[in-house]
Amino acid sequence: MSTQRLHSLDVFRGISVLFLIPLHCMMMYATADTWNETNLGFIIKWVERGSPSFMVVMGISFVFSKRQSFKALLVRGFKILVIGYLLNTFKFIIPMLLGFFPNKLIVAHGLNPEHLVDNSIHFFLLGDILQLAGVSLIIMSLCVPIFKNKYMILGVAMSVILSSRALSGIRLGIDGFDYMLDLLWGNQYNVYFPVFPWMGFILMGRFVGELYIENKTNIKGFFQKVIILSGITISIGALLCYLDYDYHFGDYYHLGPGGMLLLLGVNTSFIYISHLIFKAIKNTQFFPFLVYASKNVTLIYFLQWVVIDWGMGLFGFATMNQQGVLMIIPIYSFFVFALLIVIDKAKKSKPSLTGRFASH
Repeated sequence: MSTQRLHSLDVFRGISVLFLIPLHCMMMYATADTWNETNLGFIIKWVERGSPSFMVVMGISFVFSKRQSFKALLVRGFKILVIGYLLNTFKFIIPMLLGFFPNKLIVAHGLNPEHLVDNSIHFFLLGDILQLAGVSLIIMSLCVPIFKNKYMILGVAMSVILSSRALSGIRLGIDGFDYMLDLLWGNQYNVYFPVFPWMGFILMGRFVGELYIENKTNIKGFFQKVIILSGITISIGALLCYLDYDYHFGDYYHLGPGGMLLLLGVNTSFIYISHLIFKAIKNTQFFPFLVYASKNVTLIYFLQWVVIDWGMGLFGFATMNQQGVLMIIPIYSFFVFALLIVIDKAKKSKPSLTGRFASH
């Protein structure tokens, strides 16, 4: 049962990885009309709502990791933070210094293209999913003693989710320190995934992982509990969003409790769906490919952002219609996986330099 469970996680994460390039190509290349008035735009908007899947799987995978000591978590957290800022350097700073970073993207961030130093600092410090993962691991390293009980994990997860809007945007007016507060609960677009509320997905994933450990001899019972959890959170989240959509779901990157619970329910339901997919594809060639993508999730994430952002030097920012985006998605996908294979062969059995969001 344990092996089956891990394969289901690989399917879950592997499928999520495959949507990265279409999503980010759309984000960086599509015009506003392509986003708002095409079938592709409609589909990708829904795909974007699947971003929490990485965080849920990270939390579940954490339960299977042997590296759960204070020191191990702290080191992993800082390592992922370094990777996150290294990615910002490759995807933003290098193109900016080489002169092929789109001015249109700089302006979209409310900056002046002529202010190189200010722009470099802004883009270097942008908080994305790797910053979230790193800070979350550091926080979890401080909480090792209290996370022995699954209900304590659930309680902290709900506290993060429910308190996020109350804390959102709090600053003290101190440069540097305010940036750290933004990483925790910022409400601006210098941080896309603040810990409050997004760490709630990681902790809820960890809670689901603990449920599995308790029910690994009763896989049917485990999935019944997952479905019940999904149904409850979807129902409560949907009701709250209906009552006050702007507060709970008006800003996707800075969600309220209702939006968090709704997306949490949807993404935890994917755990059961991925189990069904695994049973359907386990004897096909597609399954090993998903496992390969799952095992290399961080490296793929890193490579695809660099390829897409450097490609803006050729195609520009927000310039393409639906046909243009559809044309470059398979080209970029092939290029990213070709790079991955080359790097994978070069390093062979050496330890990964990039690590992973989470390991089994």
